[in-house]
Amino acid sequence: MQIAWATNPSLELEEAAEELATTGRLQLHDFLTDDSAHSLHAAIASHSPWFVSFNEGSENFEILKDDLDRIPQPQKLRFRQQVEERASRQFQYLFYQYYVTEMDRRSEGVDYPLTQLQALMNSPETLDIFRALSGEPRVTDVDVMVSRYERGHFLMQHDDSHSKRDRVAAYVLNLTPEWRADWGGHLAFFDKIGNIERALVPRFNTLNMFTVPQEHAVQMVAPYSPKARLSVTGWLHR
Repeated sequence: MQIAWATNPSLELEEAAEELATTGRLQLHDFLTDDSAHSLHAAIASHSPWFVSFNEGSENFEILKDDLDRIPQPQKLRFRQQVEERASRQFQYLFYQYYVTEMDRRSEGVDYPLTQLQALMNSPETLDIFRALSGEPRVTDVDVMVSRYERGHFLMQHDDSHSKRDRVAAYVLNLTPEWRADWGGHLAFFDKIGNIERALVPRFNTLNMFTVPQEHAVQMVAPYSPKARLSVTGWLHR
């Protein structure tokens, strides 16, 4: 089934591009058409499978959420305790994700609706939007990943630099309706001494974008949040 997800034809790109050029960050509201945003939110909210994404030092891991859910409760508790112990002394992250671009490369899940995100985000029209926003005409493609941050999920401070990819900027398209700031999940940016310079709430159908490298984090989703923080995220590459 083909889904006609589309970007908003009335986007005001010039002011947003100036914000990125001046501050290294931007927020662009109503990135998709309203129908597309709600349809995409529904597709992500009902998506399966999800992978548990976490790290142990410099090693990155993904395991099927269904596999984690099947292990006995004491083992699940121990897994979480180990993640939190590592977070007390080093870089750490924990959230659910589905890497659409990578699955597309492997030709997996071809008939699943989320694979159409790869085509939408890399269409000539969308790439032209990203080129205009970033001021970089050599942007060739973007990665596409969907993420789901539930209670207690987080991504600690890092700068998104990559030894093998030429990343121009990172983007986060937020897709949880009616998110409250008190629920956490902010995209936070830091100065050189660790102060938060700016924290962007994950407002529905809003594109947050920032130049790479830049110190940032996803603040922990509060233990009382009634919703998951859903988003499409990735990087612009030359």
